Amino acid sequence: MKRLLPFLALSCLLVSILAACGTDGTSAHAAPGTEVHMDSANFVQAEITIQKGQNVTLINDDPLTPHIIANGTWENGTAKSVREPNAPEVNNMQINGNAQATIGPFPTAGTFRFYCTIHPNMNLTVRVQ
Repeated sequence: MKRLLPFLALSCLLVSILAACGTDGTSAHAAPGTEVHMDSANFVQAEITIQKGQNVTLINDDPLTPHIIANGTWENGTAKSVREPNAPEVNNMQINGNAQATIGPFPTAGTFRFYCTIHPNMNLTVRVQ
């Protein structure tokens, strides 16, 4: 038993380290501050500021409601599809319930707008520094 104790301690340490590193086979998480959550009909945060070269990960927290994201914005209840120069092209990106998708990378500084084509006034502004 005395020989087994150091082995068990080392095994527990190794398992803890591997678990902290996220070796569960899932994809890497987005960088802090680059996630935008969505509920049933809104972006939880309507604006985000990121650095050049970063992506934005959109996370649909509603298990039942899909979102369809595109370049543009809602203005006074009317959808305006607009492709801004240097913005990543997003053409009807469907994000189903409890799913996520990534927009980017954003290679240049600027302000870029995205919207959900099926939920009026669901707008996202991405400011890139």
